[in-house]
Amino acid sequence: MNIPDLPPPHPQVIEITYETKRLSNLLEVKQFHRNDRRSIPQVDEADAGPQAPSPPAPDRVRTLIAVQPEQFRAARHLVSRRYAWRGYQLSDEHPEEADAPQGEGRPVTVLAESGARLIATLTVRPDSPQGLLAEQTYGEEIGRLRSEGRRIGELVKLAVEEGADWKAALDALVQSAYVVTRVIHARTDVVIEVNPRHVRFYEKVFGFVIAGTQRLCSRVGAPSVLMRLDLEQFGRKLQLSSA
Repeated sequence: MNIPDLPPPHPQVIEITYETKRLSNLLEVKQFHRNDRRSIPQVDEADAGPQAPSPPAPDRVRTLIAVQPEQFRAARHLVSRRYAWRGYQLSDEHPEEADAPQGEGRPVTVLAESGARLIATLTVRPDSPQGLLAEQTYGEEIGRLRSEGRRIGELVKLAVEEGADWKAALDALVQSAYVVTRVIHARTDVVIEVNPRHVRFYEKVFGFVIAGTQRLCSRVGAPSVLMRLDLEQFGRKLQLSSA
Protein backbone atom coordinates (compact mmCIF):
# COMPACT_ATOMS: atom_id res chain seq x y z
CA MET A 1 0.00 0.00 0.00
CA ASN A 2 1.36 3.39 -1.02
CA ILE A 3 1.02 5.95 1.78
CA PRO A 4 0.98 9.55 0.51
CA ASP A 5 2.34 12.64 2.17
CA LEU A 6 0.01 15.50 3.04
CA PRO A 7 -0.80 17.84 0.12
CA PRO A 8 1.77 20.58 -0.59
CA PRO A 9 0.74 24.27 -0.58
CA HIS A 10 -0.22 24.02 -4.28
CA PRO A 11 -1.49 20.44 -4.31
CA GLN A 12 -1.42 18.05 -7.20
CA VAL A 13 -3.45 14.87 -7.52
CA ILE A 14 -2.52 12.41 -4.77
CA GLU A 15 -3.19 8.72 -5.37
CA ILE A 16 -3.36 5.93 -2.79
CA THR A 17 -2.72 2.50 -4.26
CA TYR A 18 -3.61 -0.82 -2.65
CA GLU A 19 -2.66 -4.37 -3.51
CA THR A 20 -5.41 -6.72 -2.34
CA LYS A 21 -9.06 -7.34 -3.17
CA ARG A 22 -9.92 -8.17 0.39
CA LEU A 23 -13.63 -7.44 0.24
CA SER A 24 -14.28 -9.52 -2.87
CA ASN A 25 -12.37 -12.43 -1.35
CA LEU A 26 -14.30 -12.22 1.93
CA LEU A 27 -17.66 -12.15 0.19
CA GLU A 28 -16.80 -15.28 -1.75
CA VAL A 29 -15.74 -17.46 1.18
CA LYS A 30 -18.16 -20.16 2.27
CA GLN A 31 -18.32 -18.81 5.82
CA PHE A 32 -20.31 -15.81 4.57
CA HIS A 33 -23.69 -17.55 4.62
CA ARG A 34 -26.72 -16.80 2.48
CA ASN A 35 -28.53 -15.14 5.36
CA ASP A 36 -25.54 -12.87 5.95
CA ARG A 37 -25.65 -11.71 2.33
CA ARG A 38 -28.95 -10.01 3.02
CA SER A 39 -27.05 -7.53 5.18
CA ILE A 40 -24.67 -6.49 2.39
CA PRO A 41 -25.09 -2.73 2.07
CA GLN A 42 -26.01 -0.99 -1.11
CA VAL A 43 -23.71 1.52 0.43
CA ASP A 44 -23.96 5.14 1.64
CA GLU A 45 -23.34 6.96 4.92
CA ALA A 46 -26.51 5.18 5.73
CA ASP A 47 -26.70 3.81 2.12
CA ALA A 48 -25.32 4.69 -1.29
CA GLY A 49 -27.82 3.56 -3.80
CA PRO A 50 -29.15 0.43 -5.48
CA GLN A 51 -26.95 -2.64 -5.64
CA ALA A 52 -26.32 -3.45 -9.26
CA PRO A 53 -24.49 -6.36 -10.92
CA SER A 54 -20.76 -5.75 -11.10
CA PRO A 55 -19.70 -4.87 -14.65
CA PRO A 56 -17.64 -7.50 -16.48
CA ALA A 57 -13.86 -6.99 -16.46
CA PRO A 58 -13.96 -3.56 -14.80
CA ASP A 59 -11.10 -1.10 -15.01
CA ARG A 60 -8.76 -1.00 -12.05
CA VAL A 61 -10.14 1.14 -9.25
CA ARG A 62 -7.77 3.80 -7.98
CA THR A 63 -8.29 6.12 -5.03
CA LEU A 64 -7.31 9.77 -4.86
CA ILE A 65 -7.25 12.37 -2.12
CA ALA A 66 -9.29 15.32 -3.35
CA VAL A 67 -7.15 18.45 -3.45
CA GLN A 68 -8.58 20.44 -6.35
CA PRO A 69 -11.87 22.41 -6.43
CA GLU A 70 -13.31 20.34 -9.26
CA GLN A 71 -12.66 17.15 -7.29
CA PHE A 72 -14.57 18.46 -4.28
CA ARG A 73 -17.42 19.58 -6.54
CA ALA A 74 -17.62 16.15 -8.18
CA ALA A 75 -17.70 14.42 -4.78
CA ARG A 76 -20.45 16.73 -3.49
CA HIS A 77 -22.49 16.19 -6.65
CA LEU A 78 -22.23 12.39 -6.35
CA VAL A 79 -23.24 12.44 -2.68
CA SER A 80 -26.13 14.80 -3.40
CA ARG A 81 -27.53 12.60 -6.18
CA ARG A 82 -27.21 9.32 -4.32
CA TYR A 83 -28.68 10.72 -1.10
CA ALA A 84 -31.58 12.22 -3.05
CA TRP A 85 -32.24 8.84 -4.67
CA ARG A 86 -32.69 7.36 -1.20
CA GLY A 87 -34.81 10.24 -0.02
CA TYR A 88 -32.17 11.31 2.49
CA GLN A 89 -31.55 14.85 3.60
CA LEU A 90 -28.14 16.30 2.91
CA SER A 91 -26.61 18.53 5.55
CA ASP A 92 -23.43 20.29 4.46
CA GLU A 93 -22.54 22.06 7.68
CA HIS A 94 -18.88 21.14 7.25
CA PRO A 95 -18.05 21.39 3.53
CA GLU A 96 -14.67 19.92 2.68
CA GLU A 97 -13.01 22.66 0.63
CA ALA A 98 -9.77 22.56 -1.28
CA ASP A 99 -8.37 25.45 0.77
CA ALA A 100 -9.09 23.79 4.13
CA PRO A 101 -6.29 24.17 6.70
CA GLN A 102 -3.38 21.82 6.12
CA GLY A 103 -2.20 19.34 8.72
CA GLU A 104 -3.23 16.19 10.47
CA GLY A 105 -6.51 17.68 11.71
CA ARG A 106 -8.13 18.52 8.39
CA PRO A 107 -10.91 16.45 6.80
CA VAL A 108 -9.88 14.36 3.81
CA THR A 109 -12.19 13.48 0.92
CA VAL A 110 -11.26 10.25 -0.85
CA LEU A 111 -12.35 9.56 -4.44
CA ALA A 112 -12.56 6.16 -6.11
CA GLU A 113 -12.20 6.21 -9.88
CA SER A 114 -12.51 3.55 -12.57
CA GLY A 115 -10.86 4.76 -15.72
CA ALA A 116 -11.61 8.47 -15.77
CA ARG A 117 -14.99 8.05 -14.06
CA LEU A 118 -15.72 8.90 -10.42
CA ILE A 119 -17.56 5.90 -8.97
CA ALA A 120 -17.48 6.50 -5.22
CA THR A 121 -16.44 8.91 -2.49
CA LEU A 122 -15.95 8.98 1.26
CA THR A 123 -14.85 11.75 3.63
CA VAL A 124 -12.68 11.11 6.68
CA ARG A 125 -13.03 13.60 9.54
CA PRO A 126 -10.70 13.53 12.55
CA ASP A 127 -11.86 14.62 15.98
CA SER A 128 -11.26 18.33 16.61
CA PRO A 129 -12.31 21.13 18.95
CA GLN A 130 -15.46 21.42 16.80
CA GLY A 131 -16.26 17.77 17.54
CA LEU A 132 -17.58 14.99 15.31
CA LEU A 133 -20.77 15.00 13.26
CA ALA A 134 -21.77 11.73 14.92
CA GLU A 135 -22.04 13.58 18.24
CA GLN A 136 -25.29 15.14 17.06
CA THR A 137 -26.86 11.70 17.58
CA TYR A 138 -24.34 9.87 19.77
CA GLY A 139 -22.80 12.51 22.01
CA GLU A 140 -22.62 10.34 25.13
CA GLU A 141 -21.03 7.44 23.27
CA ILE A 142 -18.40 9.63 21.60
CA GLY A 143 -17.63 11.26 24.94
CA ARG A 144 -17.12 7.85 26.50
CA LEU A 145 -14.64 6.86 23.78
CA ARG A 146 -12.66 10.05 24.39
CA SER A 147 -12.63 9.40 28.15
CA GLU A 148 -11.09 6.00 27.43
CA GLY A 149 -8.18 7.74 25.72
CA ARG A 150 -9.19 6.83 22.18
CA ARG A 151 -8.29 9.20 19.36
CA ILE A 152 -11.31 9.12 17.09
CA GLY A 153 -12.07 9.83 13.47
CA GLU A 154 -15.30 9.36 11.56
CA LEU A 155 -16.37 8.29 8.07
CA VAL A 156 -19.11 10.40 6.46
CA LYS A 157 -20.59 11.17 3.03
CA LEU A 158 -20.11 7.68 1.64
CA ALA A 159 -21.71 7.30 -1.80
CA VAL A 160 -21.28 4.86 -4.69
CA GLU A 161 -22.42 5.56 -8.24
CA GLU A 162 -25.34 3.54 -9.57
CA GLY A 163 -24.16 0.57 -11.63
CA ALA A 164 -20.56 0.81 -10.38
CA ASP A 165 -18.57 -2.15 -9.09
CA TRP A 166 -19.52 -1.43 -5.47
CA LYS A 167 -17.32 -4.21 -4.01
CA ALA A 168 -14.17 -2.84 -5.67
CA ALA A 169 -15.13 0.74 -4.81
CA LEU A 170 -15.89 0.01 -1.15
CA ASP A 171 -12.77 -2.11 -0.77
CA ALA A 172 -10.60 0.68 -2.16
CA LEU A 173 -12.29 3.40 -0.10
CA VAL A 174 -12.06 1.53 3.21
CA GLN A 175 -8.39 0.65 2.76
CA SER A 176 -7.59 4.22 1.76
CA ALA A 177 -9.60 5.56 4.69
CA TYR A 178 -7.46 3.37 6.94
CA VAL A 179 -4.31 5.05 5.59
CA VAL A 180 -5.79 8.49 6.23
CA THR A 181 -7.13 7.80 9.72
CA ARG A 182 -4.25 5.69 11.03
CA VAL A 183 -1.22 7.26 9.30
CA ILE A 184 -2.13 10.85 8.43
CA HIS A 185 -4.58 11.65 11.24
CA ALA A 186 -2.93 9.32 13.81
CA ARG A 187 -6.28 7.99 15.05
CA THR A 188 -6.77 4.81 17.11
CA ASP A 189 -10.42 4.26 16.14
CA VAL A 190 -12.91 5.35 13.52
CA VAL A 191 -16.71 5.52 13.80
CA ILE A 192 -19.44 5.42 11.19
CA GLU A 193 -23.23 5.66 11.31
CA VAL A 194 -24.78 2.89 9.19
CA ASN A 195 -28.26 1.74 8.30
CA PRO A 196 -29.40 -0.86 10.88
CA ARG A 197 -29.80 -3.57 8.24
CA HIS A 198 -26.11 -3.25 7.33
CA VAL A 199 -24.71 -3.74 10.83
CA ARG A 200 -23.90 -7.44 10.37
CA PHE A 201 -22.05 -6.74 7.13
CA TYR A 202 -19.77 -4.16 8.74
CA GLU A 203 -19.18 -6.52 11.67
CA LYS A 204 -18.23 -9.56 9.62
CA VAL A 205 -16.38 -7.97 6.72
CA PHE A 206 -14.49 -5.09 8.34
CA GLY A 207 -14.54 -5.89 12.06
CA PHE A 208 -16.64 -2.94 13.25
CA VAL A 209 -18.41 -3.28 16.60
CA ILE A 210 -21.62 -1.61 17.72
CA ALA A 211 -20.89 1.54 19.72
CA GLY A 212 -24.39 3.00 19.95
CA THR A 213 -27.92 1.63 19.59
CA GLN A 214 -30.32 2.45 16.77
CA ARG A 215 -31.49 6.07 16.62
CA LEU A 216 -32.64 8.60 14.07
CA CYS A 217 -29.73 10.34 12.36
CA SER A 218 -31.00 13.90 12.02
CA ARG A 219 -28.39 14.77 9.38
CA VAL A 220 -29.92 12.42 6.80
CA GLY A 221 -33.34 11.81 8.32
CA ALA A 222 -32.88 8.03 8.52
CA PRO A 223 -32.29 5.39 11.22
CA SER A 224 -28.67 4.65 12.06
CA VAL A 225 -26.44 2.59 14.32
CA LEU A 226 -23.07 3.91 15.51
CA MET A 227 -20.23 1.48 14.82
CA ARG A 228 -16.57 1.65 15.80
CA LEU A 229 -13.47 0.12 14.20
CA ASP A 230 -10.21 -0.48 16.09
CA LEU A 231 -7.64 0.63 13.52
CA GLU A 232 -4.76 -1.36 15.00
CA GLN A 233 -6.74 -4.57 14.68
CA PHE A 234 -7.91 -3.67 11.18
CA GLY A 235 -4.34 -2.95 10.13
CA ARG A 236 -3.30 -6.43 11.24
CA LYS A 237 -6.12 -7.91 9.14
CA LEU A 238 -4.92 -5.98 6.11
CA GLN A 239 -1.38 -7.27 6.62
CA LEU A 240 -2.64 -10.85 6.84
CA SER A 241 -4.77 -10.49 3.71
CA SER A 242 -1.77 -9.06 1.82
CA ALA A 243 0.56 -11.88 2.88
